[in-house]
Amino acid sequence: MTIVLFSGRNVKEYLDSSKDTIKQLIGKGAFGCELCLEPMSYHSSYIRGIKETKQKIPIIIVWCSRCREWHALLPDFLLPNKHYSGNEIESVIIDSASVPVSHIETAASEVTVRRWINQIGERIRQAVSILKILFGRKGQAISEIQVDTGPGYNELEQILEMAPSALKFSGNRLGLANLWLGTNKIPIHI
Repeated sequence: MTIVLFSGRNVKEYLDSSKDTIKQLIGKGAFGCELCLEPMSYHSSYIRGIKETKQKIPIIIVWCSRCREWHALLPDFLLPNKHYSGNEIESVIIDSASVPVSHIETAASEVTVRRWINQIGERIRQAVSILKILFGRKGQAISEIQVDTGPGYNELEQILEMAPSALKFSGNRLGLANLWLGTNKIPIHI
């Protein structure tokens, strides 16, 4: 499982300060298991590469002794199970609304770009629906009249602007949506 959290606006901030901060928070029991809500403990870490920049960062793994589950603590500028950064994927999704796939500037192959458009596009649609309900429960009713239901990313951006409160995030909207979903114990990610 993955827990998405804000841990710096970029790789440099993440590497400079977040690892120690995250370990301190783990020691204080700040991370609860998404399944049973019990505090988790440090287990290990692994190195994750970011394909378009060739950077490598350590990702911390926490362990829930009650559920016997591992959870990766993923910075919001990355997307679960993706080799490219959330910023790169988001840029492709935005460009795909107005540029033919073969003309989108990215290090990813055309096949990968098409997969992102389909896969991430569907996840965005799911997230928009869930966030509308979630924000309504928090007292921030979303007026369908105010939302331009064009391409999915545009709708996501508008919904996130209507959030009942601000969350600190790296700057990409896909990561912010994942923060909102994870903070509210919704077991899906974009």
